[in-house]
Amino acid sequence: MLSARNRRISASLLLPLALFLFLAGCTDHDQAKQDLLQAVAKQEEVKSYKFSGSLELNADTSLLGQASPMTTALFAMIKESKIDYSGVSSLEASRMESDLKVTPKGADSVDMPVLIKDNKLFFHMPALNQQDEYMVLPVQFAGDAASDSPGGAERLKNTGRLTAAFNQQLLSGIDAKWLQPSKDPVTLSDGTTGKRITVEINSRNEQAFAEHWQKTVPGFIELLKTHGLASDAALAAWQSALQQIQFKAPTTIDLTIDSQGYVREQKWNLHFTSGASTNKNQLVWTQSLAEINQAPAFTRDTPEKQKSIDELLKLARPTSPAKP
Repeated sequence: MLSARNRRISASLLLPLALFLFLAGCTDHDQAKQDLLQAVAKQEEVKSYKFSGSLELNADTSLLGQASPMTTALFAMIKESKIDYSGVSSLEASRMESDLKVTPKGADSVDMPVLIKDNKLFFHMPALNQQDEYMVLPVQFAGDAASDSPGGAERLKNTGRLTAAFNQQLLSGIDAKWLQPSKDPVTLSDGTTGKRITVEINSRNEQAFAEHWQKTVPGFIELLKTHGLASDAALAAWQSALQQIQFKAPTTIDLTIDSQGYVREQKWNLHFTSGASTNKNQLVWTQSLAEINQAPAFTRDTPEKQKSIDELLKLARPTSPAKP
């Protein structure tokens, strides 16, 4: 049997050991935030990749507000829908090939191939195009040819930098205690492992995140303006719309980082309201990347049958009120 003195020594050793084990088991939120921001910054290094993902939307009608008949019709089609997509992209070559599959609730799926090539965007919509016919528009975004903003091809090359900047602005200001790193390694689609870090919005931090979001939106808009991605009028409308969004619990953002430090998988499960409406909307976006910075294999040629986007834009303009 242990003597009283030995028992006291054993107890004195067990106490710090138990404390050490307790601290070792605690989550290092600050380290998780550092890892997350480093991975987000590394997105700027992604120049080519294969991608796949989906977007599920369950939106209230009030989210759209006033819009043209064409926009209203499109929103009605996707407000309860799932969009699956996959493809390959090279930012340096300003080229992308993708296949979209839109599945509205209770309706048949619509397949829509998309191609960015030769500084033009091509897409095929079965409801508007004949077989093998593609809508086409220059990749100029909202920039004026006479302005100092970068051209369409240059903007595409800057996508990685812009994505990294967006995520940096959103995530750098959050409280590290909102982060939950995975305790065990996560298996990626290619069989390798990574670590997952989750941003969690719950009833305890919902208001704090709302305040953070309001401070972040102007920075988002300034990034879009700097890159010449929209007109001043459009930017003002977007800022107003974004600042009306209130994210609600439970909302989570999962980012999975591979052994090289790249964000390989993402899942954004967002619940939110907009404006004065208390009706909840839900958006679930998932995306995974593969073959990062490897030589991309493109297979599609420039479509021979093309139709100007101007014909579609005519349908999207608001109807003029009838004269008395």
